[in-house]
Amino acid sequence: MYLKILFVIFFFTSINQFVFAEEPVPTTYSEETDKIIFDGKWTFTREWKESSLNEWRLNDGTELILRTAHDGNYIYIFVDYLSDVFKDKGMDRATVCFGEPNHNKIANENDYCFLVTLGDNSPIVLQGGSPIAISGNFKKISDSNFVGVGAMSDKADRYTPVPHTSYEFKIPVELIGRNSEYSFYLSVYDFHRNVMNTWPRDIILENNFVIPSPIYWGTFYSPDKSLPEFPLSISVLIITMIMIIVISRMKIDFINK
Repeated sequence: MYLKILFVIFFFTSINQFVFAEEPVPTTYSEETDKIIFDGKWTFTREWKESSLNEWRLNDGTELILRTAHDGNYIYIFVDYLSDVFKDKGMDRATVCFGEPNHNKIANENDYCFLVTLGDNSPIVLQGGSPIAISGNFKKISDSNFVGVGAMSDKADRYTPVPHTSYEFKIPVELIGRNSEYSFYLSVYDFHRNVMNTWPRDIILENNFVIPSPIYWGTFYSPDKSLPEFPLSISVLIITMIMIIVISRMKIDFINK
């Protein structure tokens, strides 16, 4: 009996250590996001220059580049899957997920996933909170502000001119919530090899369509806290209103004296 209890404690401790084994993914504020052309690829030399960079060699030896940035209203993500050189239109895909920083065991309404398919102009938004466990507790929702495109990046790509799959995401911050830290998951599917690669790495998937529990996701964060709880314009408005109220009350008190 005691051995079983010790095993359970060790098992869950191992999961907790595994979840946070990967280095967190940082993002940065960019004033050049308006220059991004959403065609699914690296279109010109400096397009994604002003963004945070993560370079990973995955378990099967494939190479994946992740560029991220934000402008306070949207999070921008470029997934550059250098090793997938086969154009499997309508089959290759990339998925990114954002959720609460506490890594819930079951996806709830604050967890979102965004799926982009190569050559498909209809990206998908999924939200947690569904009672259907077989879907990973996610359900499809509609959000017209989300932009997602997949294409073949080529000669303008700063990492390799060899055509390969790449994906661009423009995710509204108002949808996923304003936080300086999120739980984060990324997957890329190579139809030609029938391989799904993920970040964090070493996640064992039941099949190539499942989204793992948020407890296995990594961390995405803003080191300089430039993803505030409120947009700057709203903060300024609130401060201005408070100052007006305070000044008005001071005037009233002065008159009453």
